[in-house]
Amino acid sequence: KKKKKKKKKKKKKKKYSAMNGLWENLLVARTKHREDLETARETQEKIDTMRLEFAKKANPFNNWLEGAREDLLDTFVCHSIEEVNSLVTAHEEFKACLPEFHQIFLDIQQLQQEIDVVATFGSNPYTNLEVDSLGTKWNELLQLIPQRDQLLQDALVKEKKKDELRKTFANHANWFANWTTEEQRKISESTMGPDLTLNEQLAYLAELLDEVEGYKPQYEELENLNKLIQNEVIFNNPYCKHTMESLNVSWEELHNSVARQKNAVENQILVRDSKGINEEQVKEMKSAFDHFDKNDDGRLDHFEFRACLVSLGYNVDTEEHLVNHNADNDRHSDFERVLQMVDPDMTGQVTFNAFMDFMTQEASDMDTAEQIIASFRVLAGDKRYITPEEIRRELPAHQAEYCIARMSPYEGHDAIPGSLDYMSFATALYGQSDL
Repeated sequence: KKKKKKKKKKKKKKKYSAMNGLWENLLVARTKHREDLETARETQEKIDTMRLEFAKKANPFNNWLEGAREDLLDTFVCHSIEEVNSLVTAHEEFKACLPEFHQIFLDIQQLQQEIDVVATFGSNPYTNLEVDSLGTKWNELLQLIPQRDQLLQDALVKEKKKDELRKTFANHANWFANWTTEEQRKISESTMGPDLTLNEQLAYLAELLDEVEGYKPQYEELENLNKLIQNEVIFNNPYCKHTMESLNVSWEELHNSVARQKNAVENQILVRDSKGINEEQVKEMKSAFDHFDKNDDGRLDHFEFRACLVSLGYNVDTEEHLVNHNADNDRHSDFERVLQMVDPDMTGQVTFNAFMDFMTQEASDMDTAEQIIASFRVLAGDKRYITPEEIRRELPAHQAEYCIARMSPYEGHDAIPGSLDYMSFATALYGQSDL
């Protein structure tokens, strides 16, 4: 019985010993498992940190790559050397920063290699970018750089050619503009010289017109240069303030000015020869006409015409009579009747020829008007005025009433009540005006 009990106790002890061993093994396994889990956690944290760092570097680098690629492929249109040089400067600055970004790319590659060592599975949760795609973009960028270099170099060469064309046009245009200005001065000064007769002026203007025509090849050369400029799409020229349009206007004005002046002198000669007046009278009338021809178009408007007549010493109606009718019997003012002579179509303009015709007619009428004044002076008893009674006494009734109705009141210092101005009436009666 004792042996049995002892054997049972031994068996129980052995069982407890085995269980204790299992427990110890379990504790060791648990510790090892915990250590393995901690190591795995630390490794995963390291991988996560590295992947986050990769994303922080790769995303901005990728944005830079895409922006740089867009800039290198961007088309450009330049209109000056300065604009091309500005693009060249920006491109050189871009190339200067390439080593810095190349180093960033190397750092990204190194970081990916380190991640690959510790991470055997799984993807980067922070970005979809991969080193291979970044490498492809980087290599494409390096290929685009020399292409951009060539484009900028070609653009610079093209703009230099354009600039030479601008300078060539500017040299010709500036000279041509100065020449037209000088020719205009010669027209205005030489033809107005007091020592030149009309025939001398005509000969000079004919020579000047030939000279102007002789410079037509220079004008045509400017037109050809302008066509080249238009073909090259050149919009601005800092070397010249003149455009082909302004030069064309100057050329036309010069040619027309010489032709117009020559035609005017020919007309003056014709008037001189046909009307029997001397050159001094013609020059006086031409000088007065030109003085009031403010826009130099060879015409006077009605107000300018009136002022011109006043300057020549004629008595003219007030300005209101230029546009208003006399309400008495719907009779026009005397000045309006003059306008019907010089501007029968009422265009509002009086030409120099019409002006000369009127002035020569006035000159030829002067003797007859003076004869009428002399006759009235006899009727008035040598007074500067005449009374209605004197007129009725000396003239038939219908003539007397006609004269009295149209004579203006005499306003001299010796005037008496009812006295009339027969002098202005005589001039108006013969010349159909009160000038």
